[in-house]
Amino acid sequence: MNWTDKLGFCAAVLVCALLAPAVAQAQVGWLSDRSRAEGPGFRVGDFELHPGIGVELGYDSNLYYTDDADRLGVGRDSAILRAAAHLLFSTRGAQRTQEGEGAAEEGSNAGPPTATFRGGLSGTFYHFFNDNNRTNMEADADLALVILPERPFSIQLTENFGRAVRPFTELTLPVSYARIHNDTGLRLNFQTDGGVLKVGVGYNFQANVFEDGNFGYGNSLRHVISLNETFRFLPQTAIIHDTTFSYNDVLDESTVRGPLMNDGILLRTRIGLNGAFTTNFSVMAMVGYAAGFFNTRPTAGLETYDQEYESLVAQVEARWQIASNVRLVFGYDRDFQPSYIGNFFRRDRGYINFQTMIDRVFLIGTNVSLGYYEFGQLVNVDGSLLGTTATRGDIRLTGSLFLEYRFTDWLGVNGTVMYQGNYTDYVYDISALGTGALVDPASYNKVELWLGVRAFY
Repeated sequence: MNWTDKLGFCAAVLVCALLAPAVAQAQVGWLSDRSRAEGPGFRVGDFELHPGIGVELGYDSNLYYTDDADRLGVGRDSAILRAAAHLLFSTRGAQRTQEGEGAAEEGSNAGPPTATFRGGLSGTFYHFFNDNNRTNMEADADLALVILPERPFSIQLTENFGRAVRPFTELTLPVSYARIHNDTGLRLNFQTDGGVLKVGVGYNFQANVFEDGNFGYGNSLRHVISLNETFRFLPQTAIIHDTTFSYNDVLDESTVRGPLMNDGILLRTRIGLNGAFTTNFSVMAMVGYAAGFFNTRPTAGLETYDQEYESLVAQVEARWQIASNVRLVFGYDRDFQPSYIGNFFRRDRGYINFQTMIDRVFLIGTNVSLGYYEFGQLVNVDGSLLGTTATRGDIRLTGSLFLEYRFTDWLGVNGTVMYQGNYTDYVYDISALGTGALVDPASYNKVELWLGVRAFY
């Protein structure tokens, strides 16, 4: 194995420690919540346009999610320049009607529209001052089209595209961290008159592709079939059910480096209640079953790593509209999701989300979650262990605080504080460099600070 191959193998292994948080990275603070990104908007006939642009200066204390500042000679922190622009668009809805605007149309006896849509485009430029060659551009696009809304039968088409570029390992090679995700969906919805019974059947085709071949082992296609039913037996209370069946197809099964990923089938089904105790307080509770079945790679010695999984899944969430401008959501979920390492992870997590707008000019939003993550068996494609053990359990704490002061209803200055902490005894074994054993603990702490200004209309 030459040095290029050795470093490439190191890249494929190092990425394991960071892929879980990297995949979960949210968009820029205001872009992750459409209600924060929309201002008054421009009305063009029956359509709304909401453009926006923002510039931020930030600091990342741990750019590469590492526990060691000197690993491979790369520093942990970096100042970052981030510039984002977006354009949100939709058909005009009654909830966006301004005082006196369109009152005649809204008050008419016209029936529901033939079609409605909602979408957005955004691009985010990142410049890392301590790592200039990582400068890159993210992009996001989404669209949801509903044909025959508010009728006994409707059709929904969705498209979500994203390109993420944030670094997630301390590798010194000039590799690209760009990852492309695309999700195209079709959904058929049925409902009785008055919406007492609603049934939805959907299919989604998802693709996850890394632009750099060093991470090609993680490229996959996923086919997802879903079924959802809601039966409302009280004015504000309903029985809800959802079932999801997905098939994960790993594209590069011939790779000779990196963690083992298998084709697999994932099944999850839940049933529960969603009800409002008062006009301001509601609770949703669901319980169910999840299972995963993963194929064994046709490679000698890997039969012992053929995996299956089954467990209880559950979610309880309370939503409290404390006042018209104050919202609190808190809950717990136990879930089962596919993973780039170990094929899957099981998550037990509690979370709290809070948002308030003071005097229509000062926005405060905060999110906190604490969870335990347990992965499947962690092995390389050659059957060797990724780390010191075949099992891994992590405690993960995340939190964010978003503050914004709005000078007008379209101009504001904002600040964001984010923390991510991953606490685990798991240690990766990276011995492919030919320099003896090299270990890389999977634990890390990370703080991000952002201050910027944005205009949104």
